[in-house]
Amino acid sequence: MKLDTTFAKDIHFDASEFQKSSLAAEVPAPSPDARRVDLSSPTSSVRIQRLMEWRESHRELHRELRVAGIRRSEKVREVLRNNHTGVAKQRWMASIRKNPKFQPTTKHVAAKEWHLRAPDGRVFTFRNLRHFIREQVELFDAKDVIWKPQGRSTTITWCVAYQALARLRPGGPRTLESWEGWTWCAQKPAAVAA
Repeated sequence: MKLDTTFAKDIHFDASEFQKSSLAAEVPAPSPDARRVDLSSPTSSVRIQRLMEWRESHRELHRELRVAGIRRSEKVREVLRNNHTGVAKQRWMASIRKNPKFQPTTKHVAAKEWHLRAPDGRVFTFRNLRHFIREQVELFDAKDVIWKPQGRSTTITWCVAYQALARLRPGGPRTLESWEGWTWCAQKPAAVAA
């Protein structure tokens, strides 16, 4: 038996009753282009729930598939090219230079808490090692505070004092015990200097 759909738009029927009937098996499936997901229907919410459960139980695989898809995507490459070159790059670099979290101060996003003992026994507690060295130049030899560009970057600089004092911080791979009489102060001092 073949279903005649000529007058189907004029016929009003209950869809659940139609699905139970033998005619439902004879109705052709819609084409992939015609499929639309109705998020309010219970079947789509079940599908979404199953998808979310699968993602949760296969986190690493889901992440790998997502990353692989992003790497293959031409749209992502185009967006990255546009954002990291030309006018767009100049705009976001200008905004970074204005942001206080990227200024060479104690509020810098990468600033850490430091506790150092000077060769004369004074203890200095401060945030941002580069800022401390620039502000306290008289504590170091002139040859140790000559700032040089780091690699090809002209914005990131280093000096001998910075390189050495940074290695006094415990927990690093190449930690120094002392440098030119400077040592790491294990405890937070009562009086804060600097």
